Amino acid sequence: MTDNNPAINKAPNSKQGNLDNRVVRNRNRHQEIQQPRESKFEARKKELLDETQTYMYQQSSKFSSVSRNLAIGIIGTIWILTYTDGKLHIPNCCLLVSLIAALLFLMTDVIHYFWDSRSYQREIYKFDGYNSTKDLLMKHETTMDAINQRSGRFIVAKFVILIISTILFAIGLLLKVYLK
Repeated sequence: MTDNNPAINKAPNSKQGNLDNRVVRNRNRHQEIQQPRESKFEARKKELLDETQTYMYQQSSKFSSVSRNLAIGIIGTIWILTYTDGKLHIPNCCLLVSLIAALLFLMTDVIHYFWDSRSYQREIYKFDGYNSTKDLLMKHETTMDAINQRSGRFIVAKFVILIISTILFAIGLLLKVYLK
């Protein structure tokens, strides 16, 4: 089988033919190596992004579960300690503010969950309208970045509310026990 490239058809003992053959082979090998390296990088990048997102969702759900339990525990404990003779009597301001903060945390958690769920659902429905890679990059990625940033702000807000509630709860308990 002959090739139309004169460098490949030269005699093997010709110095120019050997040099041309090596150049062609090296160029082809370089092109073959270069393309998989880029696709390997992109595949690895996507794999790491997926792994990071999965880890983030797992950690976020653990945080939500633990923090919800803590907020409900604060509310329940305040209820048990302050409900006497059929009446709710909160003995100090710290327990009252802790109770309000715990309720605020739960409300913020519900809003966060609802808003993110609706945003993700709307984005899933938009996938049918994306016709190109440019659409995915410009529209989908932009929307997902905005959702992720908003979710991050919610997580920080919930954490701050929970810390405030927990500190006030501890102070309120100490005041109730020692000022009794």
